[in-house]
Amino acid sequence: MIKIKKLKQIDLKSCLNLVHNEKDNFIDLKFIGWSKKQITSQFSKSIDYSLGIYKDNNLISFMLGDLISIEKDAEYEILVLYVKKSERREGFASKLLKYIEKQKKNLNLKKIYLEVSKNNNNAIYLYKKNKYNLINIRKNYYLIKNKKIDSLCYAKLL
Repeated sequence: MIKIKKLKQIDLKSCLNLVHNEKDNFIDLKFIGWSKKQITSQFSKSIDYSLGIYKDNNLISFMLGDLISIEKDAEYEILVLYVKKSERREGFASKLLKYIEKQKKNLNLKKIYLEVSKNNNNAIYLYKKNKYNLINIRKNYYLIKNKKIDSLCYAKLL
């Protein structure tokens, strides 16, 4: 059974375990560009609004994000979107995007935005497929393997 829920401090260990490989290395953390410390501090932020997908009570995907209130309205910034390797290409990332969009009324959400490396073709395809629009390019924003990579900024107005 699939269940989406807002993640809490108690779910931190499940998120960290999800990105571990068998040798107890944080290989995927390097891939997503976040350290264990950054993920841990995300769960302590007052604006944290992270979501997870559980399949048979096991976390298989998560989206770390901030819910930013601006007067009576809110915006959501996607910081990390991760799906367990064995569960990829099953639509779970799209389910998380659709779930946050459906919270539009409850959260008075007006906009969702994110940044992605221009060489992350799978993520770019995902965001385009879900009708996110390119709004800006940050030149040479990321340093990946000693190479400067542009950041593509996407947004979706709700």
